[in-house]
Amino acid sequence: MVGISLKDVPVLVQDSDPRTGLLGWQAWAEPVLGDPYLWCASFSASVPHDLVAVFASSLASPHPVRRHTLPTQSGRWLTVQRSEGDRRRRPCRVD
Repeated sequence: MVGISLKDVPVLVQDSDPRTGLLGWQAWAEPVLGDPYLWCASFSASVPHDLVAVFASSLASPHPVRRHTLPTQSGRWLTVQRSEGDRRRRPCRVD
């Protein structure tokens, strides 16, 4: 199950806009409703809505996705964190 919603951004997500109470987009996937998330993503209020729309469209795409490889150019912009209990999966590599 995948969900996406517009709501308060989690405390750890920082935005360049110092105002409080701004809403941001959050997306997540869980294997079964109520199970721990497989992944989650948060977009602060400053992220262009067009970018969030492209992300949401890709979630609904029928095309296959490479699961364990990030584009080499993404290393400067992405941080990947794995939970401690996620040892069975190969780690994502960010150069």
